[in-house]
Amino acid sequence: MPPLVIFPALKSRATREALKTALALVLTYWIALQANWDKPMWAGLAVALVSLDSLGLSLNKGLMRMLGTLVAAVVALVLVGLFPQDRWLFMAALSMWVGCCTYLALGSSRAYFWQVCGFVSVIICVGAATSQGGAFETAVLRAQQTGLGVLVYSLVAILLWPSHSGDKFRDTLAALHQKQRALHQKIISAQQGVLDIADTTALAGELAAAHRNLRSLLEAAIADSYDVWEARNTWKQYLARCEALTECLEQLALLAPGQALQRIKTLIPSLPGFDLTIQQRFGALLAPPKTSFEGADEEPLTLSVEKPAVDSLSFYDAGSFAVVRRQLRELDRITRELLSLRTSIDGHESAEQQTVPAYEPYSSNTEGMASRFFAVDGDRLIATLRVIATLWAAYLIYIYVEGVPAGSALVTLTGSLAMALATVPQVAPLRLVLPVLLATTLAGLIYLLVMPKLYAFWQLALLLFSVSFLLCRLFASPATQGVKALAFSMFISVCSIQNAQTYSFMAIVNISMAFVMVLLLLSLAAYVPNSPRPEQVFRRHLKRFFCTAGRMTLSCGNTAGARGHYRLGRGASGKSASGKSWRANSLYQALTTLPVKISESASRVPAGLLPGASRDMLDTLIGRISALAFFMQTLALHSTRDNLESDALRQWRKSVANALFEIAASLGEPDKQVDYRALSAHLQQLLDDMESKVRRDVAQFGAPSADEVELWLCRAGLLRGIGLALVDVSRVAGKFNWTRWDEQRFF
Repeated sequence: MPPLVIFPALKSRATREALKTALALVLTYWIALQANWDKPMWAGLAVALVSLDSLGLSLNKGLMRMLGTLVAAVVALVLVGLFPQDRWLFMAALSMWVGCCTYLALGSSRAYFWQVCGFVSVIICVGAATSQGGAFETAVLRAQQTGLGVLVYSLVAILLWPSHSGDKFRDTLAALHQKQRALHQKIISAQQGVLDIADTTALAGELAAAHRNLRSLLEAAIADSYDVWEARNTWKQYLARCEALTECLEQLALLAPGQALQRIKTLIPSLPGFDLTIQQRFGALLAPPKTSFEGADEEPLTLSVEKPAVDSLSFYDAGSFAVVRRQLRELDRITRELLSLRTSIDGHESAEQQTVPAYEPYSSNTEGMASRFFAVDGDRLIATLRVIATLWAAYLIYIYVEGVPAGSALVTLTGSLAMALATVPQVAPLRLVLPVLLATTLAGLIYLLVMPKLYAFWQLALLLFSVSFLLCRLFASPATQGVKALAFSMFISVCSIQNAQTYSFMAIVNISMAFVMVLLLLSLAAYVPNSPRPEQVFRRHLKRFFCTAGRMTLSCGNTAGARGHYRLGRGASGKSASGKSWRANSLYQALTTLPVKISESASRVPAGLLPGASRDMLDTLIGRISALAFFMQTLALHSTRDNLESDALRQWRKSVANALFEIAASLGEPDKQVDYRALSAHLQQLLDDMESKVRRDVAQFGAPSADEVELWLCRAGLLRGIGLALVDVSRVAGKFNWTRWDEQRFF
């Protein structure tokens, strides 16, 4: 009879994964102990930490751990060779390396690789200084044990119930398209004047999480699914277009609070047919693989306008309409490209026959202007400095405090935990004290009461199998993977299984005290230079956004005068916005990343600090901030520098920048609230002055071409959008009681 019939519990995927991890751990310890290698716990940790719920994810993480260990070994040997007798220069060089790894880990898709590069270097360097073997033996042993753990688990995962990632990747992709279609339906509802901001914000957050998950799942599917690997380049293009589609839909949703979407049906008679076609394309993208469908090679949809209705619009209403129309064209183009790529992936057409153009978004994109210039991220830099400072504090304590618990292990624990917690700033180190003490106590009971009674390996194997199976089964969900890693690390480290096994109650006490000391150091470091409380983090990001937006407004000198009013995109010199100074590009990148950080930190703000203890106002504030960032980024991408700007435009920029600076100041000083009504009237007056200047230029120089008219109207719509979003932000921000956010509370 089939095994799954004899043992019904094996039908559970979590049970099978737990059995694989337990078996791999037992085999790893058996090989390491039979070979009489030192530190077999390093191999056990490799098994425990690379075991994930699919073969591809595990293989990728195992590869990152192995490569990171090899790089760390080389770096450690180089540092020891360069500074063999100077501990201060040695520690300075090591901490700089750890800092570089931390900074790169916080902004890389290969974060685990850089994390391993950093903390393994500390382990090897400290081990070389405190062991009898020397640096080379320690480095070789670490690489050897890590390689053993990764190899054994990989073989077990491949041979025993291999769980491929291809199906999960496709299911997650289908769920993403479902969410994208739901967002498009909300945009259609917004045309009727109905838009639930809270639902739209929540949906945008789900889309962002789905994209992050899809990137790792694609790498996993490439590693364990041949059909995905065969079309890996096309799949990467497909995911890039999916991200572009999500961005385009979110930007259309940002336009909903205005009147542009509500009027557009009367301006574009073919809009219902356009929306229906887009929904049909989503249906095609959700169809099962190998399903034939039409639409991949169709011509761009025509968004012809009702000329009398457009002519009746005011100047800036026509500009807002031009912005929306541009976004709808982007939506059409991206969905057609997705269908074309889907045809290639499903085998209806070879990849060589595909001629999908490179994605060049009309609006902002992190892969665009900002990403081509290096810019220091302030949050990542502060987190890096905290890791370096904590590592130095542990090192000084180890040197100058006699009888410090765990000795040199205090330094290695600090390096490992500091880098791990830097990637999850929302986790307060103090909140880990009780879980760590509990895990240490349970592992200590096994170490002191159970292990001394074991006299054969089969008994030890039974213990290892039982504990690892229980941990994997209890913490099988993706949300508890961090808890599983912590529990495994504590169990393997405390038991410290080896051939010449020793038992000491003081060893348990020392390691417990060392963990508590490290967590206390990290807690103190978290308050330097600012408080880690969620509401304070949110408000700091908010202030940085307003100040950055104000500085960017002042630095983006747009053109005016004669034909300069109509010339957007590239100037006469042929240089695009990417030719701006490093400072301007740094501001652009900050404006790109800050709305994401604001949205992430907002989810952790206590509801009691919000108006009416409801998140509705907070969601509205986040939505208008995202809209403001979108308008400003798009305007920056369509600016030139070869002409002088008009006085009205220069005054408009100064007024917007001053308002942004005043809003930033008002977050900490309630008496400095911005009068949004006066701001709205002032900005509207400046826009009217600019419109008069444009009309005078048209009368003097003649009517421009149709393309120039459309470009200027888009620019006018962006200027108006910035003004409206800024007024909304000042109005909503004024409803928050920011004084309460300064009240002291335990965190």
